[in-house]
Amino acid sequence: MPDEKFPEWMDKTGLHTVGIVTLDDGERMTAEVVGFDEESWELIVDVISSNRPHPKSKQEGRAIPVSSVVSFEPQPSAAQPWPHSDPCRHSSFSPARFALMTTLFLSWTLGSLPLFFLLQKEPYGFQVTSAIVYTIFEVWFTFAATGSRSRFLFTCPAVRPQLPRLLLRHFGFIAALVALQTAALAAYPHLPDWWHVESRKGMTPFAAALLFSCMGLAFVQVFTNRRLLERAHREFS
Repeated sequence: MPDEKFPEWMDKTGLHTVGIVTLDDGERMTAEVVGFDEESWELIVDVISSNRPHPKSKQEGRAIPVSSVVSFEPQPSAAQPWPHSDPCRHSSFSPARFALMTTLFLSWTLGSLPLFFLLQKEPYGFQVTSAIVYTIFEVWFTFAATGSRSRFLFTCPAVRPQLPRLLLRHFGFIAALVALQTAALAAYPHLPDWWHVESRKGMTPFAAALLFSCMGLAFVQVFTNRRLLERAHREFS
């Protein structure tokens, strides 16, 4: 690290602080602080807006030499465009959330088959087990970080008002799942023989069609759930 003293304006910065950065070349930008490189003595920012055009690829993770910064004026995050105005964009690690999501993941991946074997001989056991596994799948994939810009938090003020709506939608999808499976199982004895022939992997065309139909229904719900929550974040912000 260079033998330089931290300038006074750096006292106003912090991780995820949004502010107006004025540079010695006349550029004035609104940016979010995402890091500081002590070795190169550079401030790392995500540019929200600037009085000079920049390629979008250079707006994220832009490194600005500390010596070129004239001033930094903090700004409220809520006044910035999406997603910087999202109140739940940055969150600390939650042991309770980690424990819950881990339990759901293990229940879905390791507990599904034992549950099917346990309840398959009960009346409507297949549908009941499917509904339980389906519910775990939906909760995990709706709220976990699965490739989108961020995870959705149960305690976020943008998410909490949507939970009753998500629950009602889930009941509707569960009803559709049970109806689909019940109709398929009722039609199974009357299907042509080739529907019952097992492949080399031990799966019949009937089982494959039913599996992919249920998975398709599940992913439609996950997609619409996450769209609903992202829209709720935007509207709240």
